[in-house]
Amino acid sequence: MFNLEVEHLTPAIGSIIHGIDLTNEGAVARYRDQLRSIFLERQVIFFRDQKLDPDSQVSFARTFGKVRPVASTFPSHPANAHLEILESKGTRTGTDVWHTDLTWQRDTPIAACLYAVNVPPTGGDTMWASMTAAYDSLDEKFRAYIDGMTAIHDWEGPELLAGVKATPDARQRYEDLRRRYPPIEQPVVKVHPETGRKLIYVNTLYTTRIVGVTRAESATLTGFLAGLSSVPEWQVRFKWQPGSVAVWDNRAVQHYAVNDYHPYPRLMHRVTVY
Repeated sequence: MFNLEVEHLTPAIGSIIHGIDLTNEGAVARYRDQLRSIFLERQVIFFRDQKLDPDSQVSFARTFGKVRPVASTFPSHPANAHLEILESKGTRTGTDVWHTDLTWQRDTPIAACLYAVNVPPTGGDTMWASMTAAYDSLDEKFRAYIDGMTAIHDWEGPELLAGVKATPDARQRYEDLRRRYPPIEQPVVKVHPETGRKLIYVNTLYTTRIVGVTRAESATLTGFLAGLSSVPEWQVRFKWQPGSVAVWDNRAVQHYAVNDYHPYPRLMHRVTVY
């Protein structure tokens, strides 16, 4: 078997994979193990010049796990209920904050597969940060201090609330979400289930407080740990082009959608992997 051509974008995280057509199910199956190995090692992988319809994107996303019908605040695609439509018109989207997707759920996604349909002529990059590299950078005594801690995660922040309020049945949807997803307790330091690496599992968007410490200490710890995503050495920044694909390990990274492309629209298709 020939190896895929892999271009590392930074030492810590992020690689472009060349020489594979993601609509070719035979090629994807042939390289499945290598794709998964690079994905786990590099934490976010990219492809250029792809032509994915909804069915082929969902099929490719299954390389990394199972997919489910869309159940978020974003609309599903009429051609495939497993694919979300992320459309913005150059206004604030609420994703220009470092975060990990859905940490307020027990069953958080393994990965996300994002495909660029229409992108602005400039701006609109996405950034990812390795939270395993962030953990590794900490002093040994500080790692021992935080290893057993837990934190509360809650979806009810202004960004997601705004999306809920924009739906026709806002009140009912809010009540359903609150009933289904009350605040939950998550480890401050998680162990990646496949690589065994430890990582920081605290983010600005959904982590509300650290359990078992004072309010002041919680605020300081939360700010410091979430802020590790902002260290350039742990980051990769990707410039989208039509036909670009990104697949990231939601268990290991945080991401940030740069909101600098006013007044241009952007259309992306996303499949969430469990």
